[in-house]
Amino acid sequence: MEYKDWKHWIGSLPWYLKWFVVLVLIRPIVDNFYYLKNISPVLSPLYFVGIATPILCVIALINYRKKDYSVFDLLYGIWGLLMLISLFFMFLYDPLSKTFFEYFLKLTMPIYLFFFLRLLIRSRRDLDGILQTFIYSSLFVVAIFLFEIFVNPVKVLKTRGLERIQGSYGDVMNYAIYMSLGFLIMCYFYLRNKNSKSILKMNRNIIIAIVLSLACLFKISHTASYGVFIVILLLFILYNLKTNKTAGVILIVTIGSLGYFFGASTIEEKITPLIQTDIAVYEVKKENERLLHGRVGRWKKMIEEYSEFSVPAQLFGMPLKIMNTYPYVGTGSHNDFVRILFYTGFFGLITYLTILLNIFRRMRYLASNETFLTLGTFMILFMYSVSTCPTLYAPMLYIIYSVICFISLPKSFINTPENE
Repeated sequence: MEYKDWKHWIGSLPWYLKWFVVLVLIRPIVDNFYYLKNISPVLSPLYFVGIATPILCVIALINYRKKDYSVFDLLYGIWGLLMLISLFFMFLYDPLSKTFFEYFLKLTMPIYLFFFLRLLIRSRRDLDGILQTFIYSSLFVVAIFLFEIFVNPVKVLKTRGLERIQGSYGDVMNYAIYMSLGFLIMCYFYLRNKNSKSILKMNRNIIIAIVLSLACLFKISHTASYGVFIVILLLFILYNLKTNKTAGVILIVTIGSLGYFFGASTIEEKITPLIQTDIAVYEVKKENERLLHGRVGRWKKMIEEYSEFSVPAQLFGMPLKIMNTYPYVGTGSHNDFVRILFYTGFFGLITYLTILLNIFRRMRYLASNETFLTLGTFMILFMYSVSTCPTLYAPMLYIIYSVICFISLPKSFINTPENE
């Protein structure tokens, strides 16, 4: 989508949808004020965004109705009901507190964002508009990142002998989100427009995206992001080979050459320190609980505790115990599947896994480039879910749910000439 087309698309949106595009555009700027909350919530724009977003979503949902329904609507409706049950019992434990209010807004975010985006995403043009907006918003992230590299790091943390830069963001996941989704979107636009754009311009853009992604990976030292980048790159090569064997072969040769000359030293310096504990486990030098930087041991302990709860609490969620569940339903588990189990019980986890399964089922109705985008989105969501909680990061959901809402459209509508 060209800039003039993007501007025209924004201009065509009614106000109850347009605000979201502005939010996506300014989100990386807003997130830079994360630490102002430690001074006063009144000073932090994140609090205003966190309160305004669900209000504006609900206003749109009350006043406007979509004309079609899909299995995703049913599944997210069931999951949302289970969330509300858990949140009711969390309220009973900690009524009218600031902490509960914050968690309520964060934990319900997957539901109100999904149903709002079902109103916004009505065609491929809408999807491309949101993706283009995300790329424009990423320019600010790139600027901050380059400033940290070439001028002065804003914040540096040390982990497993490596330094991480994270700017003024809450953690390195902010850089990781814009790196992984930005790279996926650039690859999608390459596949989407390869027959209508300048080859030199497309190759230039994809090379810049790869270089920036690698630079980001080396500076944030985030193990899951290495895996996500490699998977997206492999998918991109595979889909290029399907549609353009020459371009695919050239890409393989180029990446292979770079890997041959720089790969060994880079792996030794940047990646080995991140996985040395896992290597020690596989060599039977350390216990299994130390896998994934000790996360496996944490999951085992938490799940053992969960298994001792009553049947209703296991089926519908730990909050039914009317106890302090904030560490369990938040990011404390460092695994989204475990977190969802604690939050909404076995019924909630099964519902969520069914949502993921239906993403695969819908792929057969999509064009090749859309299949690449959907599969890449799924892999990002799945891989980050193993060691973190992506459904609690708003910028991540902006794109993931936009893609899901596009594939939620009726098959006949996706395949109309407007969406070809």
